[in-house]
Amino acid sequence: MPFREKIAWISVVTTSVIWGGFFGFMAVTRGQYHGGVYAVSFFGALILQAILVAAAAIVTAILSPKEASASRDERDTAISHRAYAIAYPVLLTLVLCVIGTLHLGMSKIGMAYGIMGAIVIAEIVHYGAQIVGYRMGGGPWQSP
Repeated sequence: MPFREKIAWISVVTTSVIWGGFFGFMAVTRGQYHGGVYAVSFFGALILQAILVAAAAIVTAILSPKEASASRDERDTAISHRAYAIAYPVLLTLVLCVIGTLHLGMSKIGMAYGIMGAIVIAEIVHYGAQIVGYRMGGGPWQSP
């Protein structure tokens, strides 16, 4: 498994677990706590994910230093561009849906969390698309 695919797996798992836990906490508590609790939870999730991804990337790099130090080749670049091309429309669509909830009475805070959720989903799609690209061996994911 290429180093960049390992990093994509690490990222998709940590993003899903950390932010799934955060939004699960939000859904279960439904505003029972003061806004500061949710803000601290948000920043805690940010910091925890950064630490987990960095630690996992370091361990992965230590276990395979040759792969970690290899430069990006054409296949890596093509897979990365294709993954962004898939994730960006997902992000735009979800943000437009969140903005549309303004007409349904969504609060400003609710919209902010909705946009954060859209970003998280788009990141999961991005890393998932990278994984699919590596699993397919580049193939149709490469630029013409």
